[in-house]
Amino acid sequence: MKRAHVIAGVVLLGLIVGVGRAEKAPAATTAPAATQPAKKAPPKPPELMTGALDPFDAVKERARFFTTAGKDNELTKDEFAAGRGKAGSFVRKFETFEGMLAFDRDGNKTLDWFEAEAYRRNLRQRLLATYDANKDGKLAGAERDQANRALAAGRLPRAKAAARGRGFWELDPEAIKQHDADGDGQLSRDERRAMWQARASERRAEMLRKYDADKDGTLGDEERKAAFDEMRDRWRLRRFDRNDDGKLDEAESAAAQEADTRSEQRRREFAQMRDDMTKKHDANGDGKLTGEERQAAWADMRDRWATRAYDDNGDGKLDERELAARKAGEAQMKATHDRWRSDWVRRHDADGDGELSDAEREAGHEAVRKEMRELAASWRGQWDTDGDGELSDDERQVMRDSVRERAAEIRKEIDADGDGRTSPQEMRAFFEKLRDVYDTDEDGVLSPDEARAMIRDQMKRFRPPAPRGRDR
Repeated sequence: MKRAHVIAGVVLLGLIVGVGRAEKAPAATTAPAATQPAKKAPPKPPELMTGALDPFDAVKERARFFTTAGKDNELTKDEFAAGRGKAGSFVRKFETFEGMLAFDRDGNKTLDWFEAEAYRRNLRQRLLATYDANKDGKLAGAERDQANRALAAGRLPRAKAAARGRGFWELDPEAIKQHDADGDGQLSRDERRAMWQARASERRAEMLRKYDADKDGTLGDEERKAAFDEMRDRWRLRRFDRNDDGKLDEAESAAAQEADTRSEQRRREFAQMRDDMTKKHDANGDGKLTGEERQAAWADMRDRWATRAYDDNGDGKLDERELAARKAGEAQMKATHDRWRSDWVRRHDADGDGELSDAEREAGHEAVRKEMRELAASWRGQWDTDGDGELSDDERQVMRDSVRERAAEIRKEIDADGDGRTSPQEMRAFFEKLRDVYDTDEDGVLSPDEARAMIRDQMKRFRPPAPRGRDR
């Protein structure tokens, strides 16, 4: 018998056996449906989210954090392990130190409260994105059970990017909910002011907890210096640690030192100007400026700054030509201010009476805030190459590198004489050139629309180069 016939016979036999089994299946005895044992429901998972995630209780969690983190208020790996899952501890069983460490902004391998809070808020958003099926912003019923089971098993939704804090105009839903006193879903000017005041108070309290070594309720000179030194070191790491290895190499340290030198020079110049202003305008000799004295000092400083901006020959005073240029510049600034004010009133004067009421003014401010949020989203979007709505660490690094490169290019454009410094005259010339480019109606001032076009075009110049083979 040929091989093909053997194979066909085996297949046919299998079909016959299968049919026979299928025909006998209905004859098998089965228990009546009513007598079959009911399928057991899965056990209720432990409740792991309350306080820590949904809802997130920042006050209680902050107290837990400082208890767990010890005297220095920095959560180390050993403290994490010692407190993991214990009653009253900040650290829950479902968490890992490596997961939290993704939010270590200053790269010191420990976590302060703000970093730990950012981690928790980000984890909450990931849980909502994964399990909030009806998208109502909370987890309940089957959604909550699923999330709790995942946490109990240690299956945390994967983070697409480490939380790096939001822009000034970007408020997370939790912040809006917390400070939205009238419940209209947005923050008015007074509510926003109250929010920033609360955050400032919280930051001051945090500074005292962290640096008030003698616990006298204030920061002495040494304590203040310790706080300043640590914040400076964190700032240096964030700005100059180009390879993100948590330390500064020789080249990075040199760049940081150069920036420190420039900053110290500016600080001394400002301190000298402040002392000069105090001596000149302290009429009552009490060593400080108040009321009219302060107003006179500010007017004097504005005059000095204007003189520096138009003192082209650097002799400390304005000759006839320089003075004429200053007057022309101030006239242009006033014309710009008047143009922007009239546009502001025109846009937001709902009742057409030529003035803005408090409600109309607040509506105008909200429109500006909305525009700033959209501008920030546009800025973020140009770096979000995978289109997931977040910036990954790699995308953020590309953004930082491109911004540094573009900022260096701009400084070179401004520094016309190539001496490595940008003088007031060079800054003025640079912005005058920009104004000429975007002043499409040629009236000598930038309208709000022209200014928006300029800002958006300049933002585009910070974009990274397109991948090879693709257009930008």
